[in-house]
Amino acid sequence: MKKNMITLAALALMLIGFGCSSSDNDDDNQVEAIVGSWISQGDDVAPGLAGAPFNTARIDAEFNENGTYEVISIDENDAQVTFRGTYELGAETASGIRSIVLSQSEPVAVTSTGIFQVEGNRMTYEVIQTTPAIENFNPPTVEGGFGSTTFGTTPLGPTWTQYFNRNN
Repeated sequence: MKKNMITLAALALMLIGFGCSSSDNDDDNQVEAIVGSWISQGDDVAPGLAGAPFNTARIDAEFNENGTYEVISIDENDAQVTFRGTYELGAETASGIRSIVLSQSEPVAVTSTGIFQVEGNRMTYEVIQTTPAIENFNPPTVEGGFGSTTFGTTPLGPTWTQYFNRNN
């Protein structure tokens, strides 16, 4: 279970790192709302990351217009881990919640799947590692909304829901 939690935490941090996107938008010049610099700290850090064994204190995320991302996770002892990769966004929905697939290349190659929503300068984000799969964990869905990550059939609620504030 501890190995699964470590992998899950790495996945959750990956979610923080997103890049460019695709959408069903006819305006090729429109910059996606996720593009920019974001910070999550204090009570905004997902409970599953804030507690042991990860003890994450802050996450700095940079999402670039070219589809790449860099996320720096900083723990309570100021130790840092940098995550890099690319992202792809799902279509916009009436609810404002969109799907996201993250293809992380550093520090290890994994794929994470989840959802996010940007409202003004605030982003809600929830992702879970899907490749390699973490046994019994299922990613959140647009239809299920935030808190819809499950372990088996048990919803995990806000455990992996992260909040970010725009930093630019």
